[in-house]
Amino acid sequence: MDKKNMNTAAQQPWFRSAARALAILAFIALATGSALAQGLAQSPIDIQAADLTIVDNLPSLYFNYDTNVALTVINTGSPDEFATVRAVVPEGEGKLRVNGVNYNLLQFHWHTPSEHLIEGRSAPLEMHLVHQAADGSGSLLVVAVLLEKGPRHAELEKIFAHLPASAGQSAAVGGFDLTQLLPAGRESFRYTGSLTTPPFTEGVQFVVLADSARVSKDQIEAFMSLFPEGNSREPQPLNGRTVRSDIDPEDEQN
Repeated sequence: MDKKNMNTAAQQPWFRSAARALAILAFIALATGSALAQGLAQSPIDIQAADLTIVDNLPSLYFNYDTNVALTVINTGSPDEFATVRAVVPEGEGKLRVNGVNYNLLQFHWHTPSEHLIEGRSAPLEMHLVHQAADGSGSLLVVAVLLEKGPRHAELEKIFAHLPASAGQSAAVGGFDLTQLLPAGRESFRYTGSLTTPPFTEGVQFVVLADSARVSKDQIEAFMSLFPEGNSREPQPLNGRTVRSDIDPEDEQN
């Protein structure tokens, strides 16, 4: 189409309607984080045995978490699907070393239902422990812990008993033992993904622990009451990425 015909077409109602529709679709894509607006290495994922690369000696996770921490707990915007309740950790009170890199724990937060799936199965909650590299690079590493229904989690009760109920509300929680956030096992699934909330930045290292933690029915319901329609992102395509694990599915079945 030449310039003259293009200018003529642009004056037609159908052209203006089509352009407006495309603009709306582009806005929706950006706002919702659809595949149209995102890259090919997004999180979360559905972790399938068929996709795993088994590694006998994955780099060990060396946690150095403090046991008496003063947290600031913030409701970032419930019931919005991209909001959460975030516990901010003072600098230097939660450390992790893996593969020769030192990380600081910035904050931890929750999603319902779990964002990562294991063989298509979700858990009621998922906790993300967000770490940033201490070398100034800004690199992020997220340790994800699935939370299943079971006995009351005594340490998390310090937060869940008084969850900030409205957007922007905050609460101070003292004497918190960060070591109690971690399950006993250190076996994991590891891959490169993204933030699961806007702007969905890629290059985030994910360590999804295979061993889950337990929280009570009341604790699950307390968090879900803030997000009745959930605040988790749907699983994203793997797109050929490698998921490394030190768990052999065949050993798990024996």
